[in-house]
Amino acid sequence: MNYYSIAARDRVKDAAYDALEKVLNGMFEPLNRHALMARWNQACEAMEKHLEALDNGGE
Repeated sequence: MNYYSIAARDRVKDAAYDALEKVLNGMFEPLNRHALMARWNQACEAMEKHLEALDNGGE
């Protein structure tokens, strides 16, 4: 069941997209493996929240 408001869903979606953008930008920046992995984990968590916000209770 989805308890998020439309505005909250938009904020979660924006956070997920921003996190993914950081990962992609990190591929072209001189980051060490641990920093890139941290960004990747943040992006995965943000995308998980985004998908949870979209969940309508169906399969």
